[in-house]
Amino acid sequence: MLESHEIPAALAALREVALADGALAPAERGVLEEIAALHGARVIDVDALPRVAPEAVARAIPDRHRRKRLVQLALVTAMADGEVTEAKVDAVEALGRALGVREQGVGVLRLVARGHRRLAQAAVRRRLLGSFIREAMDESGLSGVRRLIGPLFGAGVEDRARAFRYKQLGLLPEGTFGRAFWEHCTARGFLFPGESRDAIAERMVFHDLGHVLAAYDTDPAGEIQAGSFQAGFIRRDGFSYLIFVLLQFHLGIQITPIAAPEVGFFDAHRVLRAVARGAACKVDLSDRWDFWDVVHLPLGEVRARFGIPPLAAMRARQEAA
Repeated sequence: MLESHEIPAALAALREVALADGALAPAERGVLEEIAALHGARVIDVDALPRVAPEAVARAIPDRHRRKRLVQLALVTAMADGEVTEAKVDAVEALGRALGVREQGVGVLRLVARGHRRLAQAAVRRRLLGSFIREAMDESGLSGVRRLIGPLFGAGVEDRARAFRYKQLGLLPEGTFGRAFWEHCTARGFLFPGESRDAIAERMVFHDLGHVLAAYDTDPAGEIQAGSFQAGFIRRDGFSYLIFVLLQFHLGIQITPIAAPEVGFFDAHRVLRAVARGAACKVDLSDRWDFWDVVHLPLGEVRARFGIPPLAAMRARQEAA
């Protein structure tokens, strides 16, 4: 989160990105208004924001972490209307340079702006794989890395005992977290960990746990929100997941092979609120989180324990605001 006194400079900087190609699109306006709302500003006149140079923004926002978040929000702004242009990327790059922030997403959007969609796809996939490898190394050292990449070379194995443990979640009482996860996977025909030789897919089990906790569906609109929620709770390079879902479900660039690419599913209100819900989560679901300790608890209790409000309550608060 930005400091309240930093909001005017931050919003003005994002407006500069949006205006880089000459016009402020409704989706871009929505990003600015939603960021203002998330920081407590009920009404903001986007058109009244002053023009601002990147150097002035750097003077207004000295903290390195908040500078990084602003550059990432600038990238979201550049993608918002579905038309990534060189001019917008130039504006984001200039902002990052003034703030002393290097964000890999700038290079990805540069590739998109130049029409190199396959190269952008490869860049995001490499970033995600790198994240998986770091996590596997942290957890289990080289043996963990071997288990992760082994399936890529035909060395993956099934684990029936592990799969059976997940299937037994269906025996838990209705309304429990574990039963809800079992229903989520079973209703959609998803394989449980242990049934697949794809170790990367198994590492992504936290993604579907997030679906259940955040109450987002698995249609394109739900997936872009689930990925945004995920970007919020992941403490190390969560932004890579936000880029992933925006490319996959808004710009039509396929990152995951298990879902078709989609166009136009970015909604500033829903996406940024999903990120905020994830950021409020007290645990990083991707980082060695042992969900088996809470599978027997009611789903609402698990959400409360981790600081995640039910989606219905979140929507009620949004409408009241």
